[in-house]
Amino acid sequence: MNEIDAVTTSGNEAAALVADTRQASNVAVTVADKASPLLVRLFLQPRFRIMLALLVALLTLDVIATHAQGLTLSGLDRVLWLTPTVAMAGFAHLLARQPASSLRWLWEKASAALFCLSLLTVFSLAAVVLQNTAITAHFDLVDDRLVQIDASLGFHWHHTYQWLKAHAQAFNLLGSCYQLYGWQVALIPVLLVCTRRIDDLADYFLLFSVIVMLTILISAIVPASNPHIHFGYVGPHDTSEWSQFAALRDGALRVIDLNDNQGLISLPSLHAAHAVMFVYVVRHLRGWNVGLAVVNVTMTIAALPFGGHYLIDILAGIALAIAVIWASRRMGLRRYRSSQSS
Repeated sequence: MNEIDAVTTSGNEAAALVADTRQASNVAVTVADKASPLLVRLFLQPRFRIMLALLVALLTLDVIATHAQGLTLSGLDRVLWLTPTVAMAGFAHLLARQPASSLRWLWEKASAALFCLSLLTVFSLAAVVLQNTAITAHFDLVDDRLVQIDASLGFHWHHTYQWLKAHAQAFNLLGSCYQLYGWQVALIPVLLVCTRRIDDLADYFLLFSVIVMLTILISAIVPASNPHIHFGYVGPHDTSEWSQFAALRDGALRVIDLNDNQGLISLPSLHAAHAVMFVYVVRHLRGWNVGLAVVNVTMTIAALPFGGHYLIDILAGIALAIAVIWASRRMGLRRYRSSQSS
């Protein structure tokens, strides 16, 4: 995922500003704050607070959209199952605030990690609701146009899929790598907590949430089924990982079950966009950064056959991630210059 280099600011002066931005984003964090538990420091990050605001906006959109489309929700008990996890995070946070505790370092990491995982779960479930309601908007499918764009780039999904199926080892390897997406969503924030990279953790939450919301909104306007359905490998209503897409569009499915989630976004590819973001937020973690770069390059390729993506979906996902990261860094530079002028 070397494309991530495209977001770095060129020139010595700009590079210095970018480095200073990391400090400026923590202007509110004093020396005393740095002695505070990690969870407190996370809430002091402006980017994290923006993510919380986006979560509120997402939940609001869910309520409005489900009511407008006449959809109902089931499986809300899944959210209730988070209660013990949140309670453990709160208890660990209280222990982390005890200065006499010899395990203070452990409790603060445990509280931050458990809270982050709970927050990601809530956001992901809310995103599923928005994804499904967006599909019911019923804009015209653009699969034919995406196939034409792929062909103009010299790529033919059907031929590539047949070649991979004929090479079982490559096919199985890609399948295994594709499954690592979910593991990375949970692993990376835990790694950032354990290495005390709170600034990068705030970046992770902001970029993760912005990318998810933008991919859903874009896919609602330019919806596509996916190549598996388009080329007839599976029927629109056959049992598959994408069976809910047609059912939502034709109105046969009116209940969104949070215990039965499917990834139904084609353009842009969420896997490709998050792959870029994953590599970006772990860039300061030596060893992990190289390993996760390799994993995410492979996972992005695997999204073609296993995620049901056209090539243009992948390219659009990469471009979206680069644009969001660039915008985030520009926002940080403006905040820095504003703080300097004041």
